[in-house]
Amino acid sequence: MFKEAAIRKEFDLQGIVPWGRRYDEYAEFFALADLPLEGAVLDVGGGPASFAAEAAGHGIEVLACDPIYAASGAAIRHRFEETRNDMMAGLRVAQYRFNWKRYGSPERIERIRREALDIFLADFEVRGRERYVPASLPALPFGNDAFQTALCSHLLFLYGDDLDAAFHVAAMKELARVAREVRIFPLINLDGRPSSHLPVVMEALEEAGLFAELVPVPFEFQRGATRMLRIRKG
Repeated sequence: MFKEAAIRKEFDLQGIVPWGRRYDEYAEFFALADLPLEGAVLDVGGGPASFAAEAAGHGIEVLACDPIYAASGAAIRHRFEETRNDMMAGLRVAQYRFNWKRYGSPERIERIRREALDIFLADFEVRGRERYVPASLPALPFGNDAFQTALCSHLLFLYGDDLDAAFHVAAMKELARVAREVRIFPLINLDGRPSSHLPVVMEALEEAGLFAELVPVPFEFQRGATRMLRIRKG
C-alpha cells in the first residue's frame, strides 16, 4: 500500500493538464518520417502544443482539437501556470523513471513546454477556429474519413486513472471513424506502468475489423515508452 501511495503522489496533477509538445517531439514519438503525404492531419487533445503551428512549415496541413480551445489564450496560459508547479514537482521526484538523454533536466523540459505554449498562443490568436476546434473525445464534430491521419499525444493511456477502458474503446473507434489511420503515444500510465487498458482496446479494435499494431518509435522519455499504437482500416 505504501508503494502505491508513493507512486500516485509523484504526479498529483488533479486531472488532465495543458502541457504541450513541439513539432520535433511529435516527429519522433509518432514516427512522422513515414506519415502519408496526402491528406490532412488531426491532432486530438493537442492542448497548447505547437505542432499544428509548426507543421505548416513542414508542408503538413494540421487541424487541432481540444476542449481547452473554447477558452481565451490568456485563460489557457493561466491554466498552464496553475498546473506547472505540480508537473515540475512530479518530474523532479520521479526523475528515476525517465530517460534524460534528450532533455537533460526538468528545467529544460519546462523551457521547451513554454516555447510550445508561446508558439501555440501566437498562432491561436491569429488562426483561431480556423485551426483550433474546441472538441473532445469520444465524440468529434468531423465526418467519416475527414482526415488522412489522426494523432493523439499524451492523453489516451497516459491518463488511464481518469479515463476508463470503456472511454478508451469509444475514443479509438471514433478516431478510426474520422481518419484513415490513427497513431497514439505513449502506451503507459503516468505512474510509468504499461496501461491496463491496452489489451482491452486491442481486442475491441480487432472485433471492430480494425488493424492495430504496436510500432517502435525513435523516442523514449518515460522509460519503456518506446512504441506507439497504429490503427488502420482493413
